[in-house]
Amino acid sequence: MKKFLVLSILLITVFFSYSVIAQELGSLRKGYEIAFPEKIQQPLGPPLAPGTYTIGTGGYFPTIDSAFKKLSVDGIAGEIVLELINELYVAPTTQYGFFLNGPIPGVGPNSRVIIKPAANKNVIIEGNSYAVMYFMNTSYVTLDGVGLTGATTLTIHVIKNTQYLWNDAVDFMNNSDHNVIQNTIFINEDYSRSSTGPAFYPEFFAGSLFAPDSNLIQNNFIKKAGFAIYVSAENSPVKAIGNIIRGNIVGTETDSLIGWGIQAQFTQNTIIENNIVQNVRRQGNPDIDIIHGINSYYGNGVVIRNNIVHNIHSNGVKGATGILLSGGVGNVGNNNSVYNNMVYDIQSTSTLGTSRVAGIQMWNQNNPKIYYNSVYLSGNGNGANLLGSAALFIHSEVTNSEIKNNIIVNTRNETPYFASSIYDYTSSNLASDFNDLFFAPNQYNALVKIGGTKYNTLSDWQATGKDLNSITEMPNFIESDTLHINSLIATNIESHGTPITVIQTDFDGEQRDIDSTDIGADEFNGIVLGIEEETNQPTEHSLSQNYPNPFNSSSTIKYSIPKSSLVTIKIFNTLGEELETLVNEEKPAGIYELTWNASNLPSGVYFYRLQAGEFVQTRKMILLK
Repeated sequence: MKKFLVLSILLITVFFSYSVIAQELGSLRKGYEIAFPEKIQQPLGPPLAPGTYTIGTGGYFPTIDSAFKKLSVDGIAGEIVLELINELYVAPTTQYGFFLNGPIPGVGPNSRVIIKPAANKNVIIEGNSYAVMYFMNTSYVTLDGVGLTGATTLTIHVIKNTQYLWNDAVDFMNNSDHNVIQNTIFINEDYSRSSTGPAFYPEFFAGSLFAPDSNLIQNNFIKKAGFAIYVSAENSPVKAIGNIIRGNIVGTETDSLIGWGIQAQFTQNTIIENNIVQNVRRQGNPDIDIIHGINSYYGNGVVIRNNIVHNIHSNGVKGATGILLSGGVGNVGNNNSVYNNMVYDIQSTSTLGTSRVAGIQMWNQNNPKIYYNSVYLSGNGNGANLLGSAALFIHSEVTNSEIKNNIIVNTRNETPYFASSIYDYTSSNLASDFNDLFFAPNQYNALVKIGGTKYNTLSDWQATGKDLNSITEMPNFIESDTLHINSLIATNIESHGTPITVIQTDFDGEQRDIDSTDIGADEFNGIVLGIEEETNQPTEHSLSQNYPNPFNSSSTIKYSIPKSSLVTIKIFNTLGEELETLVNEEKPAGIYELTWNASNLPSGVYFYRLQAGEFVQTRKMILLK
């Protein structure tokens, strides 16, 4: 007897209106059935003993399918590594590609299945079915590409095939928990439809409903995809709990081959952190989509932090948003947090009546917390975007929102429509303070717009009891493509925030001042406006943010020491492993800078640490080739 998987995945369709609440996101993937082979219940042989097994020509397993069949039926007796020794693996032409029918007998926290390329192999796995690789009811599996560049890599390549409604890269489905997808390159040629890179979702199978829990998607590069990363518990009676999406690079700086960014829906306690989402464009049906960098739909306790979201452009769709907290009727998000993010270059040329531009946007949310973000909207709408633009756009059905310590800047020209720092349907549930609000004045724009009421000055807005400790100032960003603050120019952003106990560090992982924190994602050693420096001699230790950041191959690091000290500056990767020592010598008091060349390292997140005497400070930098 065949078993059937009914797939009905909710993807994004967004409808906006001034007069009605936002409608629930619609389904782009329709219900259908896939017939999977029935899992063999009787063992064919002994379980795999702990160790390393090769897959490919002359290997222990001749094919991926033969290895997956052994895992599915006989299982394992300890941790095993499956090494890919061929340069190319082509998935079967069946609709489910390479298919692992779990659960795998014997897996657990100390007995994982690790799939990776053999040393010094650039491996490609490709296919053109519903997915290149399907993992059904599969837990404790690690797909590790080892590196995004260099001699050992893994690329999942999806070839578009219109015989199917979509073509995904890697799908973990149903009761799939504690899996890891890391250090892998995803190239999905079906980027004009709702096809994904790595994806986790549950569906109805054999009469049971599950959700993917405690999975990790980290340090991957998604070059092409309809949905770059997708985690969902749609159709499950419970939310997907404890999944982490960390340190991924979505899109390149030059190509426009990502349709949507990161999507998490029906999830709980999801963490989306340290990702770069860039150059996102929707290539398909323009009338039903909203372009976003990161979206949490109907999430509970979701944390979106320390991400860079930029170069998000819509073309004929219903607007563009950097970070989105969304929901629908009966599907309201609760207690979600967005902090320490940098959001900029969000553009739209849509002339539809529902179009807008937003840096951070919310609707159907209870108790959202928006802290320490740096949002900068710029550009010209050229008469598009009938619903205008706002760096912070609060749609209908949002209650008890708390907005603190954010840089919320909008210098766009939407003539004849409005552009504002904040837009909200009603201010009754808005608690906003200690922010930097700034806009470009004209007859249409406003500092804050509440429904149809415009507040053109900070004092007018403060008369309503909001933002009593906030400022209005155009920040001095270091350069056009980053939102770090120039610490050499006096500013009220310095020390003008209010400490938030649960947030101890900034975007770069630098410790925040517990008494007088800075506004925005970047905590920096700056000059308070109105106070001039008396001397060029440094009076305290400091380690500046590298410039530029992100960078390609080389970047400048500046630091100062107030007295003669033994100085060391070292580079570390995300695992804490020391990669290089840049300085290790006695230096007199002064201000110094050096250039680090990382041309021999792969793209990713790195840390540099200054130690001068007892002073130690570490900052994060992003290498993006």
